[in-house]
Amino acid sequence: MLNRPPPFARVPVITAHSGVLTGHWEFDLALAMIFFAVVAYSFLLPADAPQGGGRIVIQSIAVVFLIGAVVMAIVGFRNL
Repeated sequence: MLNRPPPFARVPVITAHSGVLTGHWEFDLALAMIFFAVVAYSFLLPADAPQGGGRIVIQSIAVVFLIGAVVMAIVGFRNL
């Protein structure tokens, strides 16, 4: 019983996850989500921007992208 191997093999942890911009896909996705939030919010800037429910939908999409960016940044920092 004491001579059996450990349950998990000892493999080295690879720190770089092959992202295009930062070397980590989590941070790349967070940057892309911030870009998408800015693009979604930019639909509210023109004079003919939607009113009422359309405005709420666009703001909700921008907020969801920002929350997703924060989550991906946290995941990225945990994997450093």
